[in-house]
Amino acid sequence: MSLQRVVKHPGAAWAAAVAGAWLVAAACRTVLGDIAAGPAGLSAPVLADSDVVPPPAIRVGILPSVEKASVVAPSGLAVHGRPHGETAVVIRSLPAATFTSSATGRVKLAETGDDLDAATVTAAAPADFVQADGTRYRGLLEVRPSEDGRLTVVNVANLEDYLRGVVPNELSPQAFPQIEALKAQAVAARTYALAHLGDYAAKGYDVCATAACQVYRGQSSEYPLTDRAVEETRGVVATWRGRPIRAYYTSTCGGHTEAGSEIFDDDAPYLRGVACAPESSSRFTVRSTAAPLAGVSGETARDVALLEALGVVDGVEADPARLSGLATEAELRDWTRRLQAALVQPGCDSPVAGPLARLGTYARHLVAAACLTVKAERPAPAEVAAVLPARDAARLEEGERQPVALLVQEGVLSLLPDGLLHVEVELTRAGAFGLLAGVAENAAAPALADGEVAGFADGQLSVLHREAADSHPVDAAVRLFVDRDGPHEATSELALSVGDRVVYVERGGRLAYLEAERTPRGAAAGYASRYYRWEARLTPADVERTLARYGSVGRVRDLVPARVAASGRVVELDVIGTDGQIDLKGLQVRWGLGLRENLFVIDRETGPRGDVQRFVISGKGFGHGVGLCQVGAFGMAQAGSTFEQILKHYYTGIALARRGAGAARS
Repeated sequence: MSLQRVVKHPGAAWAAAVAGAWLVAAACRTVLGDIAAGPAGLSAPVLADSDVVPPPAIRVGILPSVEKASVVAPSGLAVHGRPHGETAVVIRSLPAATFTSSATGRVKLAETGDDLDAATVTAAAPADFVQADGTRYRGLLEVRPSEDGRLTVVNVANLEDYLRGVVPNELSPQAFPQIEALKAQAVAARTYALAHLGDYAAKGYDVCATAACQVYRGQSSEYPLTDRAVEETRGVVATWRGRPIRAYYTSTCGGHTEAGSEIFDDDAPYLRGVACAPESSSRFTVRSTAAPLAGVSGETARDVALLEALGVVDGVEADPARLSGLATEAELRDWTRRLQAALVQPGCDSPVAGPLARLGTYARHLVAAACLTVKAERPAPAEVAAVLPARDAARLEEGERQPVALLVQEGVLSLLPDGLLHVEVELTRAGAFGLLAGVAENAAAPALADGEVAGFADGQLSVLHREAADSHPVDAAVRLFVDRDGPHEATSELALSVGDRVVYVERGGRLAYLEAERTPRGAAAGYASRYYRWEARLTPADVERTLARYGSVGRVRDLVPARVAASGRVVELDVIGTDGQIDLKGLQVRWGLGLRENLFVIDRETGPRGDVQRFVISGKGFGHGVGLCQVGAFGMAQAGSTFEQILKHYYTGIALARRGAGAARS
């Protein structure tokens, strides 16, 4: 999913894609009307689109201004091109084609030496996909000289096929597996494409393939659920007075969308700000058949559950009587070996040959076995002395101080109420499990993962990791925990919201352990920065760097919101400096400060003389905030809304139309 986009004002040409036949999809729930016709689109340089691509067609600039392009297809290629100065078209049958720019500013086909005005490339077999620089595409490819003397590769595809390569990249079906939300996204993407046809005509294509238009990754990114969303909305377009709307959409609106006039200077009546409660209230509950461990403290229960999920200990260890008993030599060595296996490494040799029962001795053995010795040796003696209580340091044997100090620094070991570690005591099983679990986390056991919740449906938890999302079946007896900013609490039900931070372990193809973080600010606050709340801490120098695209004010002295819109977004901001002032408006505010959204408040950390040392900017949302909110659409779909209801919520007063299906209805 694209989380930010630069949306251009639409070009006039759009109806070339509408001029073809619009088929009626069985899933449509409304009577949809005709769309007004418009001017024709671009033509292919050598080969007519309709020879390969069923209308309506769209041209996508997939590789703009490149030095070289490599094209292949399983069945081989047919390259159509017209040598400069000739009227006849040559057709080359090749297993692969490599294009470069020629010295004459044209297209050079390396395999044959042809110097072409432009080239059109198709797969030899109609059912094959052409592949450009490792990505598969439907339709055909055009290779053209670009204005800077390089090459531009254009994918000419049927509009519906194009959408199959857009929707999964704009709203991930793994992260947001709600068909009605995906259908709303498909209609928005189709409408956006039609409204923007011809925007890049001077470069030889209609739309780009990046977040500056819509993210498009061709056939390589197609996914069954988004294919279904495209097919079930085939031909459906959001319109205003018979024309496709400028269908802006944003990742996360922070609870309320904004009017287009405030961000893009676009006063279209359908781009009004609306409440987006589903975005922040999209909640669901994960339940477990496993009851919390009776008679076991929260932290110990968490250690046991985590280690059991990692395969380090067995479930029998959860018995309170066993946990309070002393760990045996055989158990300590066995658990350590199993931890090494969980870390997916052969482990390192331990210098400890004798008994492991003492806390200090086992700490040294465990750190060495987990290959953390080098890390433990980094602190200087003075740092070690500062970390360890003097009494404990005196009772540690040679070689034990640095490993113990490392475990204290990383939070694996904590001082007891009397201010000591008591490194000389013999370990209970519960104590050993605390060390093992802490080392497993700090050594990053591969099975132990974290991410942000993107959705939960049909027993599958979708988790987002940066730009990628994956889905995990949840075991019926999953161990559930809540991290309340320190103490852990076992539970049989876990309430989650989109954007919540989770830690989990997948074992045997299913989630065996799931932990959600909670902070004093409440659910989804503080750690759901990708979707809802975030914080940026900027020095004046940081602002000077991001502001450079708009000019310089010298040293930045203050940031003053000059106007705040109804949604709470800062739509005018004065940047005041030693050499003057720059007034930012609309999207410039976000870009000028390098922020996720315009929805924020500013606090300041000042120095002794009152000068600003750091701007602390607390915000909500991600994107420009106008039009369809993707996370909100997901929340509405979860609550039972149809794609028509979602679209009409975010785009005020629109109609949904389809070619040849009668009169439109609002």
